Amino acid sequence: MSVNILIRFNPAKPKAGEEVRVQIVAQHPMEPGTRRDASGKTIPADHITELVVTFDGKPIAVVRPGPGTSANPLFAFKMRAAKAGQLKVNLKDLAGNSGEKTADLALA
Repeated sequence: MSVNILIRFNPAKPKAGEEVRVQIVAQHPMEPGTRRDASGKTIPADHITELVVTFDGKPIAVVRPGPGTSANPLFAFKMRAAKAGQLKVNLKDLAGNSGEKTADLALA
């Protein structure tokens, strides 16, 4: 199963050299493995174990969230928009699912 990823830049089209806020939402249930279903059975752990962000092929962020991370987590960071390029997000979870999304950063 593929995990859906959303990417947003703020401002959407920054000027060269301007700081841009990158927001990434991973649509994932993030089960910690400690909850029980209606019949009392433990729901197996299934959470994102790694999220890697690259810009034009160069890594700029690696996140390793744990089981305490909320469902549909939002990851945000700032970067300097030195040039236009492609931001790519890859993630993996405990169940072997993965997700990949790219977004083009255009300058004003």
